[in-house]
Amino acid sequence: MDIKTFLILGGYGNAGRVLAQLLLQETNVRLVLAGRNLEKAKAAADQFNNLFEGNRVTGVFADASDLGNLRQTFKGIDFVVVASSTAKYTKEIARTALEAGCDYIDIHFGPKIYATLYSLVEAIKNADRCFITGGGFHPGLPAALIRHAGQYFDSMEKAIVGGVMNINFKEYEFSESTKIEFVEEVIDFLPFIYKNGEWRKINIMSTKDYVAMDFGSEFGKRQCAPMFFEELREIPLIFPTLNQTGFYIAGFNWFTDYFVFPFIFISLKLFSKILIKPMSQLMQWSLSTFSKPPYGLVVKLEAIGEKNGKLKNIEIQLSHKDGYYFTAIPVVACLLQYLDGSIRKPGLWLQANIVEPNRFMQDMKRMGIDVKVQDKNGNGR
Repeated sequence: MDIKTFLILGGYGNAGRVLAQLLLQETNVRLVLAGRNLEKAKAAADQFNNLFEGNRVTGVFADASDLGNLRQTFKGIDFVVVASSTAKYTKEIARTALEAGCDYIDIHFGPKIYATLYSLVEAIKNADRCFITGGGFHPGLPAALIRHAGQYFDSMEKAIVGGVMNINFKEYEFSESTKIEFVEEVIDFLPFIYKNGEWRKINIMSTKDYVAMDFGSEFGKRQCAPMFFEELREIPLIFPTLNQTGFYIAGFNWFTDYFVFPFIFISLKLFSKILIKPMSQLMQWSLSTFSKPPYGLVVKLEAIGEKNGKLKNIEIQLSHKDGYYFTAIPVVACLLQYLDGSIRKPGLWLQANIVEPNRFMQDMKRMGIDVKVQDKNGNGR
């Protein structure tokens, strides 16, 4: 069996290290950890080689802003995993991957990323390459959860997914580029929901279209605001009986939600290029200062429909204490399906829509995500 070589851009970062660990644990691939700090890349590689047999990991220098360096770095690579804060270099990374004959997955989020990759879709198909975007849990899970829930119904009328994220930001070190990308992603979100047969944009200054979701004993009932992910667009086509679907996100903390976020949103809409750096620092400060326990992340689906002529009400809740494991585990669950060839096909795909959802759920549970399925008309399991 041919052993593939995966390169992880940002391989010694917060998400990259967890991705590396899980790939070494779950697969036989060789890994190249790449980033702008060669010493950190080599140190991380050494640590993994001491933990796992086979001396399968190397560390190299890579700079996404340098095309010549990228071309050299991608030589001999089968698959590129983008876990770095390099969203603004998406086109350069993707084009270089195509030139080098690499397949690709990223953990980026946002309409700009998808538009950039979609502009390359014909080139991706013509090169017989498999590109996957929207990896992780947010996006990456909502549409997969809805597809998984479909098996419980003859017809599904409502399927909404909510998320709550409360991370102890003091525990992590973030690069300046990571802070900036985080703020850009939060500010650029699209407030769309699907209701009564159409996608419609809601007024973000109004709470009329917010929903209340109960995230269990630790987080309780929270008001959640709509946030559109591209992966959800095709859900009403897959389940034409749906009257309502969408993703909804709970806030961070009272100070960030009611003071910092509105201030940043207005400031960046007016002066985005000038203020992006100080606004990212303000966001980081507010999250580190005002986020309090309990810490953890939850994604929950609530679905209603009919089965055998009777009302059916299903809830599925996924959770993890660590945000980087909650990001990495779905990506690796997707890559397990890629590696056995079951989802490897030419084109540009979204993680949540390309995976086989039942196996996806099983593999995530096995790797450490807590999965609870409750039939509200019967028993939980």
